Amino acid sequence: MSAVWRVVTLAALLGTPALAGGGPRVATSVLLGGASCQPYIGRVTFGVTPDTGASREMARIVALDQAARQPGQIDWAVVAREDEARRTQTLALLRAGRLSSAADYFNAALVFQHGNCPQHYQLAHLLAGQALARGAPASDTLPVGWLFAATFDRWQLSLGRPQAYGTQFSNTPDRCEWRLEPVDAVTTDAQRERLGVPALGLARAQADIMNARCRGELP
Repeated sequence: MSAVWRVVTLAALLGTPALAGGGPRVATSVLLGGASCQPYIGRVTFGVTPDTGASREMARIVALDQAARQPGQIDWAVVAREDEARRTQTLALLRAGRLSSAADYFNAALVFQHGNCPQHYQLAHLLAGQALARGAPASDTLPVGWLFAATFDRWQLSLGRPQAYGTQFSNTPDRCEWRLEPVDAVTTDAQRERLGVPALGLARAQADIMNARCRGELP
């Protein structure tokens, strides 16, 4: 199953061409389970009516999400509790159908990619797809295409499957042993390039660079 097939299938689910800009003309809903998720998702609605209050709230939520991950001494137990609260706040906006813009969905995807169950990552991928479909502006730091790929990879790994695009790394705690998580052999570098994802060879090289930096061999 190729990455292009996945993109096209997502477009059919959302009722819009995923990489062509624009977006659905009517609100669409999706029902996701996840009994072990914190919080449980249920039905969410991808709205189409601008809601400036909801957009401001979503921007505030994602700013806190990103600030919690700035370099320094991070208490991950505290961050996990705060992440759950941010997911709950974001979910309330989604259940009410109040999010509608590309920026809204991009921000919501960032929040849910820090979830704690496969359905959270699945929702993050759907949200990134909505942002992509609505023509989210390009970003030098985190392109929406990359987020679309990364959320798919995180979702697949959470299900015990190989990732498709090669965006996810793991590290042995307290050791310089970064490695690229398993990648399926079907996705091509051309498909990665389409989403702004580095070629697989570059991803593997990145693991070596991170290990060298960890060992103090590179600045």
